[in-house]
Parts: sequence; C-alpha cells; structure tokens
Amino acid sequence: MKGSVRALAAAILLTGIAAGRAQAIEIRTIDVRYEKGHYRVEFVADLAAQPRAVERVLTDYAHYPALDARIEDSHLIETPPDVPRRLYTRLKGCVGWIFCRSMVRIEILQENPGELIATAIPDLSDVKDSVTRTQWQASPTGTRVTYRLNLDPKFWVPALFGRSAMLDTMRDGTVAMFTSVVRVARTLPAANEHQ
Repeated sequence: MKGSVRALAAAILLTGIAAGRAQAIEIRTIDVRYEKGHYRVEFVADLAAQPRAVERVLTDYAHYPALDARIEDSHLIETPPDVPRRLYTRLKGCVGWIFCRSMVRIEILQENPGELIATAIPDLSDVKDSVTRTQWQASPTGTRVTYRLNLDPKFWVPALFGRSAMLDTMRDGTVAMFTSVVRVARTLPAANEHQ
C-alpha cells in the first residue's frame, strides 16, 4: 500500500513539474538530424516571457554558462569599433558516457532586431562550419522563438553509436537551454517592453 501511495505521489509531482514546464515553454517543432556531414537542429517554441526579456537573455553572452550546462566559458572578444563583435565559447560535451571533449568556437555576431546570427570562424574554432540563427517575435503567449543550428565539427564522432548519441545530446541541450532562457527572462523587470 505504501509503495502505491509513493508511486501516486511521484506521478502527481512529475505531472505538476511537466505542467509547469509546459506553461513556460511549448515546443512546436524540434528536428535534429545528421545530414551530409552536418548536424542540424531546427527548433520552434513559444516561451511564456516577453520578447524584450528574451532578447536580453539571448544577448547576455557572459551568462551563457548559466543557460546551458554544456557551456564552460562564454565572453565577447575585444574588437575595434569598425569590426563585427566576436563571441568566444568553450563547450564540453559527452556522447553517451564514453566520448567526451571540449569544443571552442569563435563566432562573428550579427545582431538584428529580433534576430541573432553567429557564424564560426573555422581557422579559430573546432568546427569546419557552424552557423546559428536565433529569431524571436511576439506571440499570443509571449515570444515565438525559432532556433536553427548547422554544425560540422572538425573532430571525429564515431558513426556506430556516436552520431545518434550526439543528436540526442543536441536535442536535450536545446530544450534545456530554452527552458533556462524562459526561466531567466521571467525574472527580469517588465519595463520598456514597448521599446
């Protein structure tokens, strides 16, 4: 009897957690695949936070490690005023529990209203190619976010088990990151939303 009561309590707790998460982030699309040497992510979700707050979180580069456990370091690189801003990130990831490594990306940032594009510089990064495009706009529930990543790493990933494990890691990491984005965005003051 006690076991079934515990099981019921656990089920209620998990349902409550899932419901709270569903209210904060509603995933519309998540497509993660390996195609012609590239890992690709396409993610669309509605976040229960205002667009200005979401933008503030997404452009607060120094605090990226708080959004994604895979990011060990993130900061802007000092550049002359006439040179596009550059972002340094060092990520650590494990494929399954066997293959772990760090990956450095130095990216050129293009910041537009409602859009952030980060393009890796291959000569300075552990990738042959990497482009991340994040777009956000107002939606009835807060903010609609579209996130696309195209990544071709320089390092070898074992085809037999590594690719599927890497895809799982990218899928879980993307959902976890945007769950953190909405959590942080909801703590920010709502002032200046009209700007």
